[in-house]
Amino acid sequence: MSRLPASKTGLYMAAFRAIENIKPEKDRLINDPFAAGFLSKAQQVILACCSIKLIRNFVTGCIQLRWPGTFTAAIARTRLIDDMIVEAVRTQGINQVIIVNATFDTRPHRLNVGLPLHYVEVDHPEIQMKKRKLLTPLLNIPAVPVDYVQLDMSTQQMSDVIPQLLFRKHYKTLFLWEKLTTSQDAEKADIIFQYLKSFPSGTQVIFTYVNKVVLENPDAFYGFKRIKKLLRRDGEHWDFGLHPSALHQFMEARNMQVCYDGGAADYRSQYFGAKSNRMKGYEYFRVVRAEVK
Repeated sequence: MSRLPASKTGLYMAAFRAIENIKPEKDRLINDPFAAGFLSKAQQVILACCSIKLIRNFVTGCIQLRWPGTFTAAIARTRLIDDMIVEAVRTQGINQVIIVNATFDTRPHRLNVGLPLHYVEVDHPEIQMKKRKLLTPLLNIPAVPVDYVQLDMSTQQMSDVIPQLLFRKHYKTLFLWEKLTTSQDAEKADIIFQYLKSFPSGTQVIFTYVNKVVLENPDAFYGFKRIKKLLRRDGEHWDFGLHPSALHQFMEARNMQVCYDGGAADYRSQYFGAKSNRMKGYEYFRVVRAEVK
């Protein structure tokens, strides 16, 4: 990953969370009062207008046309991962969450797990600097403490930068890495998965990946050709995916067992219910939760 990791995707995700957060509390899937702070002034004006349902529906409709399926899939996927983290902390003893390539993730500050939890964010130093500058004025004092670890994946490995104190026996760790989409990501992911072997049994990892079918046949899923063009315009090129049928074998080879594997159709159905029947696009983007044996 020679270039600065794209923060554009992180900005899109922050914008989606901000739009969802502006809905009436009873209707929203995500609470994120911090997401709007990452948006430009012009974007914040549009966001303010989204408090009117008609305008909000128009804006999300435009997003759907431009990036088929991204908004609803992103909201449902974010809520799914939120719930996975909360469940892991409350019922499975997880007390440390390490977020890799965190970009504009705000989970340390918006998730209420009700138990002591140590957060670590691992990211490129330039992105971390920008994030902390924008986020700090929005936080209540005292803010939730987060340890920021700088990692330039083009020159460093996670084992080079993660301090030994994070290996202490009283920690049971969950790693989160969203967006495993390129061959360079895959190389780094394999190094990270091998690194996870040094953590105790029960250590968890949540990551996202692309169904390889869509890379082999872009017509196999609605809207992917358009998404592919927009990604290339933004300097991104998805060239890595996995066949869901091969996922268990892939993780077994890395001493991990799969606890969950689902695509956008699955998690949209889980959170949007019957409304998901009218939603389409992005079904090829999947979420995995696995555990070190």
